Amino acid sequence: MQRAEGAFTVTVYAGSRRKMPAAYAEIARELGSALAEHGWVLVYGGANIGLMGVCADAALEAGGEVHGVILDTFSRVAHQKIHALEVVDNMRARKAGLAHRGDAFVALPGGFGTLEELTEILVERQLSHHQKPLVLVSPDGFWDPLLAQFERMVVDGLLKREYLGLMTVVPNATGAIAAIEKSAGAGEAGPNPAGVAGA
Repeated sequence: MQRAEGAFTVTVYAGSRRKMPAAYAEIARELGSALAEHGWVLVYGGANIGLMGVCADAALEAGGEVHGVILDTFSRVAHQKIHALEVVDNMRARKAGLAHRGDAFVALPGGFGTLEELTEILVERQLSHHQKPLVLVSPDGFWDPLLAQFERMVVDGLLKREYLGLMTVVPNATGAIAAIEKSAGAGEAGPNPAGVAGA
């Protein structure tokens, strides 16, 4: 699966469980719509369920382009209406497929998988493997306990405080879009291919 040439691509990490707070679903819906309206390609985990499915459906409904990378054991919940879907046989390949296609990264609420994907991108930024935007969408303080743990790492001398600035924390989809637009490292294609004012 190749991404659209010249397109700005946003990889979204999000939960796949069907049970979710309505407020989280609304944010995922708003994010999917906003990505499409900006002319940005959504790359995500390829499922038709959970916050992932909500975000993908919204992007498609708004006329956006959507690509997925899914594990073969989850193919039963693969989204059948997205533009491109790559099926892989292990989690390393799935994470690599999602990471390599992103010009920016957004983490919505999720479980262990979302946390693993988030921290891998965070470590790659720490090691200067890339300078791409990393945005945590934290409705109702969802990511606050994790941020508190990061602060503890700093206090205990296990992490440089400067590394806390490698990610931007926002409360909603509007904040996520604004953070991507503002970031100087938003990708060579530029964060504003559709000519959105203010980018």
